[in-house]
Amino acid sequence: MSNKGYPSTFIDEVKLKSDIVSTIAKHLTLQKKGKTYWACCPFHYEKTPSFAVNEAEQFYHCYGCGESGDVIKFIQKYENLSFVEAVKFLATQNGIKIPEVEPSSKDLQLMRQKEKVYKALNLAKDFYISQLQLPTSQVAKIYLNSRSLDENIIKTFNIGYSPNWNDLISYLQKNGVTLETMKLAGLVETSEKGNTYDVFGTRLMFPILNVYGDCIGFTARTLEQDSKFAKYKNSSQTLVFDKSRTIYNIHAIKNLKKEQKIDYIIICEGTIDVIAMHKAGFKNTVACMGTAITNYHAHDLKRYTDKIILCLDGDGAGQNATYKAIDVLTEYGLEVKVAVLKDNLDPDEFLKKYGVDKLKECLENAVDAYEYKIKSLSNKYNLQDSYQKNKFINESLQIITSMETSAQKEIYLKVLSKLVNISTDVLRRDLGSKNLNYVSTSNMQPSAYSNEEPVAVFRQDGLTRAVKFVLASIVHKKDYALGAINQNLTFKNANYQNLYNFVKDCHQDQKTYTISTLFDYFEVDENDDIKQIINFDFTLFSQEELKAYFDECLNKMILIDLKLEQENLTKLFKTETDLNKRREIAMKLGNITKEIKNKTEKKNV
Repeated sequence: MSNKGYPSTFIDEVKLKSDIVSTIAKHLTLQKKGKTYWACCPFHYEKTPSFAVNEAEQFYHCYGCGESGDVIKFIQKYENLSFVEAVKFLATQNGIKIPEVEPSSKDLQLMRQKEKVYKALNLAKDFYISQLQLPTSQVAKIYLNSRSLDENIIKTFNIGYSPNWNDLISYLQKNGVTLETMKLAGLVETSEKGNTYDVFGTRLMFPILNVYGDCIGFTARTLEQDSKFAKYKNSSQTLVFDKSRTIYNIHAIKNLKKEQKIDYIIICEGTIDVIAMHKAGFKNTVACMGTAITNYHAHDLKRYTDKIILCLDGDGAGQNATYKAIDVLTEYGLEVKVAVLKDNLDPDEFLKKYGVDKLKECLENAVDAYEYKIKSLSNKYNLQDSYQKNKFINESLQIITSMETSAQKEIYLKVLSKLVNISTDVLRRDLGSKNLNYVSTSNMQPSAYSNEEPVAVFRQDGLTRAVKFVLASIVHKKDYALGAINQNLTFKNANYQNLYNFVKDCHQDQKTYTISTLFDYFEVDENDDIKQIINFDFTLFSQEELKAYFDECLNKMILIDLKLEQENLTKLFKTETDLNKRREIAMKLGNITKEIKNKTEKKNV
């Protein structure tokens, strides 16, 4: 079993009280169609719902990206938690007492390590905050005053100060944190001389909180004018901090959504920009820790809004980051606009120079992502030069080709037409020739709302498809397959055999199970064979076809096994010298030959 050390009765209780439909409905908008609930998948971008939730069997499956699992697996993926953390999350939500688990559990050890790291980081945050209140922190207060950051902002963003290289270590040790945990948390390092020191010593500290409000790391700014160190320093990657997954100020966005609808989220580059925007009244602002925007960021942002305004720095690096961010965010189904700030200023500088009203005007006039792409692309080329103009047109048409609707393409053909002074008719013809190489795959997966006639692809793959269909029908407890459970079927694939044996044992012991139960007994995510059976798509056949096809497949399986046994007995008969044994083999051969004949005749009826 894969319960990571928890008693099976406890896992059963957690699943029973964490109904998968109710749990997922807290995060996604579900629509019931027949016996299944459907939604757009939270794990990949799609417009047509292909994420199915089966209430009876308590599991989900996305026909678009292939993700599947039980309620625990959903929480693991959606909240980015380990198995043990997801179980604890669901148990706490449902008021279930959490039992002690076996100390050997790897997940438990990891969870305990994470808990120690969180404790160290939260204590460090409190320590740095307290140090900022002391008279010895005058240099930090002068800097904060120069940035017009008052006590309210300092408190809101938990800003602190690391006064030296050693006091943090003493403070944490007094609170029961070991040096090993401090290193795991990315708070301390040991020099070549063997001295352990605070990695953020003498810096202004900006804690980074996760959606639950726990400190997971820091951004730290040096206060020395001519420092040999980098101006900003982020926490290194740890058990709880990964820049590619971290969004600064995301906990505030989560809290803001509880109070009001969030029309859009503004993305800036740095922590100071976020703080300046918040101070100016734009509380719906985040930053992505100086790293490129990733699918993880897009996934987390989409939980709170469908619209993004990119307000990155206006320099060359900021423009490149904006261009790449557009691709990631739009691919995830987010509507993206770009606020272009004057004079290549960042938001903090812009606010100081032009004020809140001008920034509000920039946000209101934010340019659509595709228009930004095309117009920024035009700045790279000399449109008075025929060769460069042609390159610009080709690259712009590639951008327009990627758009989903004809109406959208028409809009941007007009934008391009004005820039190059070429009629939309000519550009449309060029676009049409480029579209010849464009093949949409959006309809390759079955949809809950599709009325297209399915293609019975399973008939094309012989025995392999037959075996999968038979086992899937048995595992999913189809009425027409119940009689096959006790036929002692044999599968050459060990994973299939284990799955069949599990179902047969449950049937013989008169134990009920749901598909959700299989996720407790098998490592489904690491076993494609079992995953395919669990997620088998029966919609490729009508109800009338299912029984006939099952009988056909089962007959084929048994027939092939019989022929294999016939072949082995024939070889044995030829080499056996003992007369009595030869007679026994001959009798077996005769019985098998009759059975093969009956099966073959039945097949040909």
